[in-house]
Amino acid sequence: MAAVTIEAVSAVVGQIYEAAYDQERWLGAITGLRDLFGGSRSCIVRVSPETLDAVASDLDPEFNSQKGIEAMLRDPLAAASAALPLGAVNRWPLTSDETAFRRRELWQDWMRPRDMYQGLVCNLLASSGAHWLLDIHRGSRQDAFRTDDIDLLQKIVPHVMRAGQIGRSLENTSALASAFSHLPFGVFLVNGHQQIEQMNEAAEAMLAPPDSPLRLNGGTIVASDLRDAQELQRLVADACSLKDGVMPGTGGTLVVPSDQKRSELTRLVLSVAPFVDARAYGLASERCAVIMVTEVARRISDGFETHVRGLFNLTPAEARLAAALASGRTLKEAAESSNITVKTCRTYLERIFSKTRTHQQSELVALLKSTEPLSGRSR
Repeated sequence: MAAVTIEAVSAVVGQIYEAAYDQERWLGAITGLRDLFGGSRSCIVRVSPETLDAVASDLDPEFNSQKGIEAMLRDPLAAASAALPLGAVNRWPLTSDETAFRRRELWQDWMRPRDMYQGLVCNLLASSGAHWLLDIHRGSRQDAFRTDDIDLLQKIVPHVMRAGQIGRSLENTSALASAFSHLPFGVFLVNGHQQIEQMNEAAEAMLAPPDSPLRLNGGTIVASDLRDAQELQRLVADACSLKDGVMPGTGGTLVVPSDQKRSELTRLVLSVAPFVDARAYGLASERCAVIMVTEVARRISDGFETHVRGLFNLTPAEARLAAALASGRTLKEAAESSNITVKTCRTYLERIFSKTRTHQQSELVALLKSTEPLSGRSR
């Protein structure tokens, strides 16, 4: 390669880290890499079993058309690129039989017309069945890449990988901080393999108790019960699913542990839903899911009497009775706990019916439970 100055390398590395904090700058960083290595074109491409997308130094709508994408995904080159170890720079094409490759459709119809004759390629990231490749190409009339080219790119690649990690972390942290950090219930942001990207304080608190039906396993959130773990895995995979650019999955709801006979265990309601795309290298990254968790209350939360008193304009005695009924006590038990007669309780109950516009005790309890403020597990 032509003499490369420290200043030129530093400038490109600087562009790479600028892109870590501003995803729109990856195009400039990719173009800088192309020019540094005297290439004809360069790109970072995201390849999944269904589709691919790229940030490329050269605008080429035909190459990125559905027909071009299908041709690339059909070729064994796609599978070979997925098998590359992360961070290792390789020569392109990735085959021991280059002659056979140059007889295939991908070369004949798509790469040869664009003079993508030879290249350097590196696998930057693999996640949820997709992988991100950095490649730099030269044409047939350009000098072949030499060992010193590979050595230089090998020194730059760790910066590219680190910038990608920073960008993804910033996006996920920003999204969680702005949307979920102060919510009173647990929120986990996970990828399709249930690996936690972020969680709020209420979620951390829910994992702490020894009887929690959720636990961490190497950074992955799982349910303690095998059947529940399998169902949670299914819901997260569904929420993160993507096909032909359309998300068919919606997630769902799960109560853990699902065994209702174990009444002494803490029970949690998990609502799993799709979340916004995280991005890596300016491209749509893996789909994420958000798991929102609330505890199934075994008692009325502190402050519930004050809450319903203000909500329905109840007297202190009426609010005390309403809280007792919502906690599962019978009218007789509520009367005994307050040292009043059942007849007096019935008088209070009629007043509560009037103020809440309900007509029977079961309807009242359902209304009261539906108004209980959401909360995470108290610490």
